[in-house]
Amino acid sequence: MTTSERYRPRTLAEALRTWDDAALGTLLRHRPDLATPLPADTSQLAARATTNASAARAINRLDEFGVDLLESLSALPEPVTLADLAAGVDQPVEIVQPRVAELLDLALVWGTEDDLRPIRAVHELLGPTPAGLGPITTRHFGDLDKLIAEAGPEAREVLDKLTWGPPTGTVEKAERPVTIASARTPVERLLARGLVVPRDPNTVVLPRQIGLHLRGGRVLASTRPTPPPLDGKTVTASIVDRAAAGAALDLVRQVDRALEQLGLEPPPVLRTGGIGVRELRSLAGKIGAEESNTGAVLEIAYAAGLVASVEVGTNELWLPTNAYDDWLELDLAHRWAQLVTAWFGGLRAIGLIGRRDSGGSTAAARERLINALAPDLERLLAPEVRVLTLNALGETPAGIAPATHSVVTWVAWHRPRRGGQFRDELVEWAINEAALLGLTGLGSLATHGRPLLEQEPTVDELAKAISPLVPEPVSEILLQADLTAVAPGPLVRSVQDDLSAMADVESQGGAAVYRFSEGSVRRAFDLGRTADQLHKWLAEHSRTPVPQPLAYLIDDVARRHGVLRLGTASTYLRCDDEDVLTHLISSNLPGVRFRRLAPTVVVSPSPPDVVLSRLRDAGLAPLAETFDGVVHVSTAATRRGDPPRRRTSRDFADSAVDLTDDQVKAVIEKVRAGDRLAADRPADDVASEPTAPAETIAVLTNAAEAHSRTWISYVDHNGTASERIVEPTRVADGWLTAYDPSTNQPHTYALHRISSARAVEG
Repeated sequence: MTTSERYRPRTLAEALRTWDDAALGTLLRHRPDLATPLPADTSQLAARATTNASAARAINRLDEFGVDLLESLSALPEPVTLADLAAGVDQPVEIVQPRVAELLDLALVWGTEDDLRPIRAVHELLGPTPAGLGPITTRHFGDLDKLIAEAGPEAREVLDKLTWGPPTGTVEKAERPVTIASARTPVERLLARGLVVPRDPNTVVLPRQIGLHLRGGRVLASTRPTPPPLDGKTVTASIVDRAAAGAALDLVRQVDRALEQLGLEPPPVLRTGGIGVRELRSLAGKIGAEESNTGAVLEIAYAAGLVASVEVGTNELWLPTNAYDDWLELDLAHRWAQLVTAWFGGLRAIGLIGRRDSGGSTAAARERLINALAPDLERLLAPEVRVLTLNALGETPAGIAPATHSVVTWVAWHRPRRGGQFRDELVEWAINEAALLGLTGLGSLATHGRPLLEQEPTVDELAKAISPLVPEPVSEILLQADLTAVAPGPLVRSVQDDLSAMADVESQGGAAVYRFSEGSVRRAFDLGRTADQLHKWLAEHSRTPVPQPLAYLIDDVARRHGVLRLGTASTYLRCDDEDVLTHLISSNLPGVRFRRLAPTVVVSPSPPDVVLSRLRDAGLAPLAETFDGVVHVSTAATRRGDPPRRRTSRDFADSAVDLTDDQVKAVIEKVRAGDRLAADRPADDVASEPTAPAETIAVLTNAAEAHSRTWISYVDHNGTASERIVEPTRVADGWLTAYDPSTNQPHTYALHRISSARAVEG
């Protein structure tokens, strides 16, 4: 904010002291890093705002025109007026003025409109040659046009090459002494007149004053105060919404099928994290998706907490989490909304999958491909670019699908100092991922994607937006004579599970197609279904009669199913005396179960060492034998139990920290209290002198009686010294009770920890 014309601050701290609470609140909300830890006073707040780290965060969030204004302020000779700055960027004052006010609000610039000064960190961060201009020289040139004309046309050509940067040129023996009389070459004539100056033995540089003069007073060749236009093709809004909704439903189905497959055949976690290329390719074939899309599907599910690395025994596998079971219970709209919300705020740069790890610490690491679900996919820039990309799509007029290069340029204008080429790639990836998620259709932002443009959209808001486009789940199918079943829409979850148990998915879409085969029907029998149950289920859920070939297939598989049976048994017992085994089965030994396979043979699922221990506890004397019937003799061994199954998930959020209104208020109160303390603090020579204990007690006692304020220097139990202004109310029993205006609460202080006390006047 600008300060009064009658008061010219000498420093940023002085300028900040004139700001009201609303202006300080705006600064803290835009630069929340200034609030951590709490600044003691305005001087500390100003010092923190001028550090390179804090200023870089603020500058990196400026758009192109904001950076241009800072570059111009850094390049122009001080004092810089608003009119000078407007001329430097070749824009009207009425366009420049509100943008300068924003820079003042961010404390990147301070002063008044007739004396604008960027903070020191701006000069350091923008470099020694802002806007391609050279260093300032102290030489006085007089009439520059005349001086340049005297150097000749060839020298002018050299100046023209240096005018718009870079301002340096290479020449041999640049530091050699040369006069106007001895100058022979164009560069020598420029050196003799000071129009270029030597920077080192082989380099000359164009002074900033000369560069600005040659540019006609402009600092930059061109500036764009508004973002570039978003051009593209014309589309129909209703078609966009339908196409996007179809993609959204496809994504939900792909996530469901991918995680179902992970539950059946969990792939191992690589040593470096992530899922292997071979496993990803196999999964893509099984769910009927492209390999690149399969990696994105897994990443989106991972961000939503639906899949995680799980320790199973000595192995670590990728498995669905408990959250996946809860996700399946949601309706289609909420399932989609949950995936979108997780992707939108996640840190995962999905487009890096399959690329070389350029950030690796070794040459071998840089040659390694980045795998899906790997930990090195996290990028702090990803969510910020994602938001900007969707904002660009939202800025496009209705009925226009912007071209990718147009969106890339738009985002680059808003964050010119963030990411560079990687930022542009993130924009392209975000566009592709938005299409996969069903947020866009035909390249245009769908209606149900617009809630993401609002502040912190909820899952319910997104689900409500897409609900009109989501068809109601159906519970009936259409059986065909070619052993296929057509689902005319999304199936009710229970119907889908039953159908998937007896048929394989052949194609997905608005009407999914399932195919029955000998293997799929056998799978249903393996899951415990019977032929009668399958016939009954198909008759109840098919709109068409059950085709005769399908009925024959079910009956034929049923006749051959279960003829040969196998099971699992960890231990067997054999005994020639059938009565011993009969008594053993009826004895119900604790922790052991038996099943009789033959009159002289029983089996148990318990391990042999457990069965052996239980039999001996029961007073029996069994003899262990090997698989081929040989007596087994071994030393005592300790059984190791299987480790419990553990599921983990990772949750990523935006790294930026926003301050609440209460936090902003607390910081402002702390700063104001610190300023009052600094104003009332005794002179340094007085404050540094400790007072005798008796004198300290006398000062505090008198202040308590007079209800006056007192400055104290206090050392807490951690040894940390601090100063504060208090209003003593009672001094007794080795303690001072005083009211602290900075916290609006009474406090107690140990008298032996008060090193000095001084009365405060007024």
